[in-house]
Order: sequence, then structure tokens, then C-alpha cells
Amino acid sequence: MSLASGTLMKRRETLDFGTFRDEEAAYEFVERQIWPDGPVCPHCGGSRRIGRLTGESTRIHTYKCYDCRRPFTVKLGTIFQDSKVPMHKWLQLIMLSRALGPSLSSYKAAKILGVTAKTGTAMLLRLRVWEQKLRLQRRGR
Repeated sequence: MSLASGTLMKRRETLDFGTFRDEEAAYEFVERQIWPDGPVCPHCGGSRRIGRLTGESTRIHTYKCYDCRRPFTVKLGTIFQDSKVPMHKWLQLIMLSRALGPSLSSYKAAKILGVTAKTGTAMLLRLRVWEQKLRLQRRGR
């Protein structure tokens, strides 16, 4: 499922980051998109014996599969994997990219998102490569 295939926005004024202002809301949105029937372990594919880990030092929305005994988050296997950038900034970038299309520069994205130019460049590059892979997969069907 593509998180970047949202509704085409025609004007910049229609952008509203209210949905993705905090990490909790961002993770819940992505989990609903990727796991509509509840969490699924990316390691073993199990969905029956999964628990949510809570604790002081536990990362946000971390789950544990009690079949293979491995922890995971919704980030595994997505463009968000191995990124230290908060999830809500990624979702805001996807919205910007869908609204502004190819006219969105990495500098402009970085300025709007409140990240460094280097981070903005890396994020936009990763997003564009991911979108290109999705386009190629759709053509291959």
C-alpha cells in the first residue's frame, strides 16, 4: 500500500499538517494504512501472539511477536526504516510532495519541515526513489 498515493492537492492552501503534528497520531495513521487488521510480524508473518511493549525506555509503538520473540515497529520494510527523522515529519513531506510535485526542492522542504538542508535532501531523495519503485511495480503488474 502506498502512503504517498493520497488525494492530489491542487493548491498549496489546502495543506493542513494538523493530522500529523505529533508522533502518536502519525504512528497510528501509518499502522492503520499498513495493518488494517492489526499488527503483523514482519519477521515471521504471525499476527496472533503480538503484544505492545510499554516502558520508560521503549520506542514509541513497539510491538513484540511472541511466536518468534522479536520486537518490531511499523517502520520495518518502509522508507521510514533506519531513519531518525520523526514519523510526523515524513508524513508532512509526503503531503508536500503530493501537493507541490516536482517543483518541491529539498531546500524548500527542509525550511517548511524545520530540518536541516542535508536532512531535507536525504528525505526527499529517499521519497523520490521509493515513489519510482512503486511506479515500476505498478507497470510490472
